[in-house]
Amino acid sequence: MDLNWSDIKSKTMSINDYLKIFKEKTEIIKNYEKYKPKTKHLEHIKDFIAKKHIKLKILAMGADWCHDCAEQVPNMIKIVKKLGNEHINMFILYGIKVNAFRKKGEILWDKRHSPPEAVDPNFSLDAIPTFFIFKENELIGRIVEHPKKFSTLERDLCNILRKCL
Repeated sequence: MDLNWSDIKSKTMSINDYLKIFKEKTEIIKNYEKYKPKTKHLEHIKDFIAKKHIKLKILAMGADWCHDCAEQVPNMIKIVKKLGNEHINMFILYGIKVNAFRKKGEILWDKRHSPPEAVDPNFSLDAIPTFFIFKENELIGRIVEHPKKFSTLERDLCNILRKCL
């Protein structure tokens, strides 16, 4: 099945809400402040958006207990803020809980305590954070847990745009 933006039913946070809510969480703020996105890739992303006249939406799914989320979500926020473009927006959906008592073959996420998107097969959520990249309302790619080996989030985002646009 194809995933569309309209499949997101839960309330999301804006990047400003996220930074406000987690301002006391030292690890998140440190990661946000220290991350230096590669300018070359940011310029490529800006060019893709401008030339193709598209709007991108990024949905980050994760949880406040997750170390990888505390590292990668602030990094993606930094990228989006550095792009400073009204044609790219990021939304954050947190609250995913692990089903510690799952049986073999059952989904990793707790159905009762996680947002419904975490257990929706359309989202195919294998690890967090997962960044879903949408062009307008159509899913064009995802970055799962962290950038590919020897890559960066902005390079992976650039590669998704290059392949799909």
